[in-house]
Amino acid sequence: MKEGIETKFFSKIFVDGAAVTNRIKYTILQWCAAVVHFLLIFIFASVGVYSMVLFNIGSTICYLLCGILVKRERYILFYYIAFVEICLHSYIATILVGWAPGFPLYIIGIMPVIFYMHFSLDESAGLHESLLIGLCCLLTFVICKVISYRIEPIYVISERAATYIYIFNTFIVFGLLLFFSLFFLREIQFSRSVLEEQNARLDKIAGIDALTGLYNRRSMDKILGNASASGKTFSVIICDIDDFKRINDTYGHNSGDEVLRKLSEAIISILRENDSVCRWGGEEILILAEGTPLSGAALVAERIRAQIEGLEIKSEDNIIKCTVTAGAAESTEAGSIEEIIGLADDRLYCGKKSGKNKVVFE
Repeated sequence: MKEGIETKFFSKIFVDGAAVTNRIKYTILQWCAAVVHFLLIFIFASVGVYSMVLFNIGSTICYLLCGILVKRERYILFYYIAFVEICLHSYIATILVGWAPGFPLYIIGIMPVIFYMHFSLDESAGLHESLLIGLCCLLTFVICKVISYRIEPIYVISERAATYIYIFNTFIVFGLLLFFSLFFLREIQFSRSVLEEQNARLDKIAGIDALTGLYNRRSMDKILGNASASGKTFSVIICDIDDFKRINDTYGHNSGDEVLRKLSEAIISILRENDSVCRWGGEEILILAEGTPLSGAALVAERIRAQIEGLEIKSEDNIIKCTVTAGAAESTEAGSIEEIIGLADDRLYCGKKSGKNKVVFE
């Protein structure tokens, strides 16, 4: 059961598509810091350094209380408290037990973490602020080294104990760096995913006619090119609204736009999922019926014609009725896309000349 909860938590942070929030990051940092200092209480107690036992008790309580700051989203304050506490801990530990146990390693470990957390809190943060924090880390590390040369440690612990504590500190520092490196990589992946989604959305918007929601001519040119390159049989249908200028002149351009929208919805409701439809230009709509011979395209065109003929469109207290004329052609009837569309367009023109509201496919 516990393993399942841990797996879900790890998945939530590093696998799921959502961004890792500051609350998650600082909650983890708060509890990790509290746990490390809690362990150091027993480590220092085992070697008789009771001053550091008291210091780590205070640090543990401090990080537990920082949970209040995290809940209130006062991350900046917690950020500076953690930075100051780690620096103080390094100074005091070096004075009391010397350089050998490796407590200044935490300064090296927290520097990239602090840079990362600083920018995650404030994207507008200037480089000089981060460089100042880095300089503080460098000075703390150097001062600890100078202290270890100039001052004999107050508590003398065995070389074996110092080695074990050094190993413990090394594991904690590397664990910290690994954990926040995973955070960093996760945020890069999330940012890339967001960018890809935005690019896909923009590409889709660029390929969609704003009025009808159908593909525009730019998009349809690509789709037609792919259909032609596949070598499979397909048909194209061109529909044109009869007397559309009269609709605009009689009812106004807003009503004309509404007619285009409703006709587009009616056409989409008839087509299959793998068919493509676009606003070819003005009041012309072009349909690509993939894998469909001319006879099948003619039936589809006739269904569209009949559906639109019975359609009543309400716009600005007016009921508008209209019809369409369609021309259809099959890919085997001509060599190029332009020729196939030209053939369908010629048949559409013949339908217009011979009375409108009809489908011509031969």
